[in-house]
Amino acid sequence: MLVPALAIIAFAAAFHLHWALGGRTGYAVSLPQRADGSPVMAHRLSRWRPAAGAVAVGLVALALLLLGHAGRLPLPFPVGLARGALLAVGAAFVARAIVPNRYVGFFKSLSGTRWARYDTRLYSPLFLLLGALLVAQAWDR
Repeated sequence: MLVPALAIIAFAAAFHLHWALGGRTGYAVSLPQRADGSPVMAHRLSRWRPAAGAVAVGLVALALLLLGHAGRLPLPFPVGLARGALLAVGAAFVARAIVPNRYVGFFKSLSGTRWARYDTRLYSPLFLLLGALLVAQAWDR
């Protein structure tokens, strides 16, 4: 459970870091789109790169938390706190994949955009899998 979760986190962190540093690979499908193909958060595009960097940092922190909970790194706080954090993040990732929403998840109502196809085939399955792995890892120790 640990290695697949870390692999997904590393993959996602690398993409977000790539975008934060000015990379363009995958940029066109990095944000949810309206029916006309325009980004849902177009008014926030000026903060998109710093936000991608923040997500990359958050993912690295999640990987460190996961490693700490697994006993591979020392934790500076109680294991119960790490377990709770992993459960919360895992539940949030699972919810992101399965809770009906207009733009994201398996049950999104707007499914005809390029973003929506990527979300259904790649992003939502990864969110669901990573969420399940985090929850399982939290209860494993």
